[in-house]
Amino acid sequence: MRAFYVEAEHKPREGYVLSEREKQTGRALRGNSVWHNIHGSVTDRPEPVCGDDQVKIRVGAAGICGTDAHLLKKDADGYTMYDGHSKYPIITGHEFAGEIVETGKNVKRLKVGDLVSVESMHWCGECDACRRGMFNQCKNLEEPGLTYDGGFAEFATVHAKYCYPLNAIMDYYGGDKMTAFELGAMIEPTGVAYNGLFVRGGGIRPGGHVAVFGCGPIGLAAIQLMKTAGAAKLIAFESVPERVELAKACGADCVYDPTAFASPDEQAQLLMDLTDGAGISLFAECAGATKFTYPVMGKALAIGGKTVQIGHTVGITPVDIFNWQWNAGSISGSNGQSGQGIYPDVIALMASGRIDMRKMVTGRFNLEDIEEGMKITAGKVLVSTAYPRLSK
Repeated sequence: MRAFYVEAEHKPREGYVLSEREKQTGRALRGNSVWHNIHGSVTDRPEPVCGDDQVKIRVGAAGICGTDAHLLKKDADGYTMYDGHSKYPIITGHEFAGEIVETGKNVKRLKVGDLVSVESMHWCGECDACRRGMFNQCKNLEEPGLTYDGGFAEFATVHAKYCYPLNAIMDYYGGDKMTAFELGAMIEPTGVAYNGLFVRGGGIRPGGHVAVFGCGPIGLAAIQLMKTAGAAKLIAFESVPERVELAKACGADCVYDPTAFASPDEQAQLLMDLTDGAGISLFAECAGATKFTYPVMGKALAIGGKTVQIGHTVGITPVDIFNWQWNAGSISGSNGQSGQGIYPDVIALMASGRIDMRKMVTGRFNLEDIEEGMKITAGKVLVSTAYPRLSK
């Protein structure tokens, strides 16, 4: 089968001490400290074999995440720039959906012909975090496309417990399989936003004001979810023109360039003016620009206002916590999209037309042309063997 296959040299940096798990499994906890001379290409790979507890999927569509492009970039020393959980060689792609073509002998809930989307946080169910129901914090986490073969391929095999049927979405769209595949591939980034906004952050009362920092796919999903949840005024901050237009298309009432403000105080005052002094009920920090966003959020919190940290940041961020204490506010950390009924809820929203994540799609590429798709940095790019090839 054809697949996008990524290879790298296991070469821990001088001074980096491998953990016992890293030694035993070959996985790296901090990829940019271990993987050297990383490179990928579309090539022929053996078709995967379906295990007893697995399903084999013919991939219908897969989304290119920033991670997929970022891990192929190298620093001055030749190490991957992706600073996360990873193992190579591997078929990448962790946002995907497809049609089941084979089921293992122990699989009872799913059948051949079902359309499914796949969770990207593959929790063990046995560690302390999983036993608390916090699957996204699993201590034995596996991730398709990062620690074992993922969805940038014609076929993929995954454990059945991580699969969620898309039949309701297909029915809503009149039996259109491709639409179901595309929306199914975007459940993962939508679920990341959902987890932060509702599971970790607790959501808003309808009528509360919401501000979203960063309008990449997670921020765009947050905008659509907050719109359908009843946000009164939905304000976004984004500096990239293409993303500004996508934010408006996804439902933001107004979008501002954060670099256009002279100070955090000026930006915070805008938010207070826009909300007639009430402040923001929920901030969705999807930019990872915490050194710049927290000074703004602290001065524009509504009483009981919530901050949800979804974007990943590097380094230490100083925070004047007094503002959250004075306003009885909260800061919630969020990571992942598994468990807690997130996938079924997102599927139900898609299958009712409440949200349509196709509004953020900016490119559709054949698997053979995936490297061209990775050059697009705004919105969500989808890959499928069903899309036409680029002309040569």
